[in-house]
Amino acid sequence: MEAIATRPESIRIIRRIEPFVSIRIENTRYLLKTADTYPELKEVMRLRSRVFSAEYGAPTGAPGFDVDDFDFQCDHLLIIEKSTGEVVGTYRMLCSRFVSEFYSQTEFNLDRFLASPGTKLELGRACIAPEHRKGATLSLLWRGIVRYARETRSDYLFGCSSVKTTDAAEAKRLHLQLAAAGACDDTWGIFPIGRYRIEDFESITPGPETAAVPIPPLLQSYLNAGAKIHGAPARDIDFNCIDLITILRLSDLSQTHEKFHTI
Repeated sequence: MEAIATRPESIRIIRRIEPFVSIRIENTRYLLKTADTYPELKEVMRLRSRVFSAEYGAPTGAPGFDVDDFDFQCDHLLIIEKSTGEVVGTYRMLCSRFVSEFYSQTEFNLDRFLASPGTKLELGRACIAPEHRKGATLSLLWRGIVRYARETRSDYLFGCSSVKTTDAAEAKRLHLQLAAAGACDDTWGIFPIGRYRIEDFESITPGPETAAVPIPPLLQSYLNAGAKIHGAPARDIDFNCIDLITILRLSDLSQTHEKFHTI
C-alpha cells in the first residue's frame, strides 16, 4: 500500500458522493452500503488513517485522513455498526468499466493482465477496526464484494494483499510456502516495479532460522475462495509490509463461496 498525497482541500469540496453502483446489505448488527455522502467518505478516511497508522506506521495524505487520488475515482463499501452508527469497516472498489488506472499499477506491472479480455474489479484499502474483526464482518464484506462484482458483470477480482513484514528472507519463505500449496500462478507475467522490487528476489534462499510469516485472515479468505498469487512480492517501505498481487477469476470461485453467487 502507498499513501499518495492529496491536498486536504480536495476532500472538503465534495458534498455528495454519487456511486457508480449502490449496494445495501445488512445483518442483525451491521449495515454494509456504498458510501454516498461526504460525511461517510470522511469517516472511511478517518478509520483507515487510525488503523493503518497504528498497525503499519503508515503516512497519510492529510492529517487524520488516509487519502489518495484513487479515492475520488471509485466506490467505497463501508460497514456501519447499527447500534452506534460508527463506520467500522471499508473496502475500495475500482472497476475497469468506470476507470482505466488502478492503484496496483503503482507497485506492479499489470500490462498483460489489464489488456486481457474481461472486466476487472480492483479491491483495495481493506480496513476493519480491530474490535470488529470477526466472521460476521468478513462475511458481510464478501457478500458486498460479490454483489458489486455481479452488478458490474466483473470477471476478475484483483488487488494488493498486504503482509506485515519487509524482510526479504521472510517474504521469500512465504512465497515458497504459497507456491508449494499451489496458490501461485504466472499467467500474465506480473512483476513488481521501481522501488517496490526486492533486489535479487529469485536468488534468495531463506535459512532455517527465517521466521514463518502468518497469512493474514483476509488473504487467507481470498485463497480459500480460489484466488492465486501472481509474481513476486512487492516491498512497501512506507507501510512496513510486502504486497502480493492476488487475482480471483470469478468463474473459479470455490464451492465454499458458491452460495454468494445467489446474493
